[in-house]
Formats: sequence, structure tokens, C-alpha cells
Amino acid sequence: MHELTDDYLETVDALHRLTVYVVSPAQRLVNGEIILRSLPGGFGTYEFGDGTVVRIEGRELVIDGESPQRAPITTLRAAAELAGIEPDVGQADQFDVPAPGDLDAQLHVGEQASADLARWYAFVTEVLETLRADATESDGVSPVRIWPEHFDAAIDLGAEADGRRATYGGSPADAGHPYPYLYASPWQGRIDPFFGDPSFKGASLSHAELVAADEPHSAALAFLRRARRIVTGR
Repeated sequence: MHELTDDYLETVDALHRLTVYVVSPAQRLVNGEIILRSLPGGFGTYEFGDGTVVRIEGRELVIDGESPQRAPITTLRAAAELAGIEPDVGQADQFDVPAPGDLDAQLHVGEQASADLARWYAFVTEVLETLRADATESDGVSPVRIWPEHFDAAIDLGAEADGRRATYGGSPADAGHPYPYLYASPWQGRIDPFFGDPSFKGASLSHAELVAADEPHSAALAFLRRARRIVTGR
């Protein structure tokens, strides 16, 4: 894990818009699903339809399936055409997501920044899978999912009926956090001073803290396990 490039946030914004208005809708229009996953070199949909996967790999949009295609990421309109849909700009009215903007404007996707985003999702997914392995049947733990609206990778874990359920995840950046961070957010709210992030009712561990750690994976897991112990009591 290392410091991020100057165009990281611009790249995240561009790829977030591409995900909300093209990548996720390509899947949703076929089977109603919106969730994404970490993939080698990037992220994208699960298989849908005839085995199609729409994914972002570096600075390219890739369509896997019966008729594989790939092209450099340029504009939202061009990406939607490659995916065989119209840009789903209606998502802007339903969710708190970046506005689509000019559909014919060039999307800035930095090579290093896109690679860093891919590595972040892979890192978060690995840590969350380790946390999932700790769970018991009563925790009702969910799979690791990347949600297009918030653009984060997350799981839910813990018994809701007992007030011990929380969401654990990692975001590449948002309005309250200018760089990537891990988080834990109890469904019951601020149940302990540990959950004191000022921008939401939960706890966070910043990218800077992970960069400074001798073992980022261990630091991340320790943070999430501490949060889980507070929420679940074990």
C-alpha cells in the first residue's frame, strides 16, 4: 500500500459515474441485480444473461461473453454503446451519486489511479473474506459486494434481532473522506465511543493509517475485529 496519485480522486469520480450509469445497469436490465465484485485488475458484474460480464480493467471497459469486446474508456455514451445499452441517467434521481454530466465528455481515468482502485477493492475484499470466515451461522453474514451507489465493498454481519448487526466495509473515497478508508457501522447507531467518525454513525480507519502500518492487512483486520467485538459482544 502506498501514497495515491494526484489524479486518484478524479479517476474515482469518473469510474464511479461509469459504474452507476453503464456497468451496473447493463446487468440490472437483464436480471435486476446491481451488485458488483472485485476482479483481477479491476472490478465488474457477476455473470448474467448468457454468461456476460461487464467489467473495468485498468483504463478499458471489457465485455466478456459470447462476443468478447474491449475498448479504451472514453465517454459514458461510448461505454454504453459498447455494453449495448443507453446510459441509465435516471439513477441520478434515485440515489446520492455523482451527476452523469455531459455524456460525450472525456472521462479521465489515470492508469496508476485505476490500478490503485482495483488494488483497494482486492485488499478490502480479502480482509472482509477473512472477517466472514470468523462468523458463525447466527451472524447471518452476507457475501462481499461492491455497491454501485456508494462505490464501497461491504458485508453485513451479526444478529439483527439482538441489535448486534453492523455493516463492515471499505470505500475508495466519499464526501466525508477524501481518500480510501475502512469502516464499521452498527445498525443501532453510535453504541460505543469507538464509533465516533463525525461524518457517519460508525468508526473509520484511514488510508493514511493503513499506509503507515507495518502490516496493513493485519491493521485492517484488527480494526474490523475490534468493531465486531463491540457490536456482537464476542
